[in-house]
Amino acid sequence: MKHTSLALLILLPFSLNAAEGKIDMHGGKETTLLPATHPHKAKIFYATILEIKPVMGYQYLKVNENGKIKWVAINDAPVRVGDKIGYDKRTVMKDFKSKALHKTFKEIIFANDLYLPQKATAFGSLKDTLMRTKDNTNAHKGIGMSPQPKDEKPSKPFVKKDSYRVEEVHMWRKSLNKKTITVIGKVYKVAKGIMKRDWVHIGDGTGSEKKLNDDLVFTTTNANIKRADRVKATGVVAVDKDFGYGYFYPVILEHAHFEYAKK
Repeated sequence: MKHTSLALLILLPFSLNAAEGKIDMHGGKETTLLPATHPHKAKIFYATILEIKPVMGYQYLKVNENGKIKWVAINDAPVRVGDKIGYDKRTVMKDFKSKALHKTFKEIIFANDLYLPQKATAFGSLKDTLMRTKDNTNAHKGIGMSPQPKDEKPSKPFVKKDSYRVEEVHMWRKSLNKKTITVIGKVYKVAKGIMKRDWVHIGDGTGSEKKLNDDLVFTTTNANIKRADRVKATGVVAVDKDFGYGYFYPVILEHAHFEYAKK
């Protein structure tokens, strides 16, 4: 599904229960559902986030939709107060009780399709800005995830090194799996507090955007660095890492720590 300057984010897992006429989310149950619309014909609505309530992998968003206050439930996503988002209304619950929040929502929207801001005048998906999915190798544009199939052979024999270039980590990912390695490069992006992790994108000029192997993602619990910093990043290589909900990495470095490097 395409919209002007928009890209599809994710199908939320709790939407699957809507077909049975019920939703069970953190102990709350309700059987009053609005009629579902065919997914390819669902209208997208737009609103500005006023408040965020995170609960066990979900987020409840209080939004302003053309002057009307609404509540929208989504899966974890990198959104902030003040962001403008787009969402569908295929599943709307009346008098929904959330035991986790000790709150009853007179009406709440469980968004199946969600669109996130990438720039002030355009939108992009979480897959575009953070990850790529294993079902759509073109969804992750510009972040550097390798689209190579699992059986593709490296173009060069593996060489053990003190530090690796970004392109080499993508190419030798299977040989480096579970090893602690170092990469020196520039911080492209830092996304904080997503799935209890900070996500740091690092590039060093190797690889290509077309091949999606020009940066690497490092995860840590507390990234004390910022965009444009030049760093020495060390982490444990994980191959074919699947975080669920369609979020899949051919290679990612976990438990990372960073030191400033000379420019």
